[in-house]
Amino acid sequence: MRVHETVATPFVAEVTCDRCGAKARYNEDFGFNNFEQIGFDAGWGSSLGDGVRVDIDLCHGCLKATLGPWLRLSKSDGC
Repeated sequence: MRVHETVATPFVAEVTCDRCGAKARYNEDFGFNNFEQIGFDAGWGSSLGDGVRVDIDLCHGCLKATLGPWLRLSKSDGC
């Protein structure tokens, strides 16, 4: 016999660009397709600080505007 229970699971419903404030919801328009989350832990001796967690959410427009000249763009194998 199986006894089922419904459990609420939190999930990300909305993302806000940390640069321009643009918002996207998971179930509207393109959802999160035009947003990137960048996150990493800074290493020993980093100018950001030893063991500091770095996170940023950027829309593609802000990603291109801020890092565009240094982005290496190529066709994805998954497309």
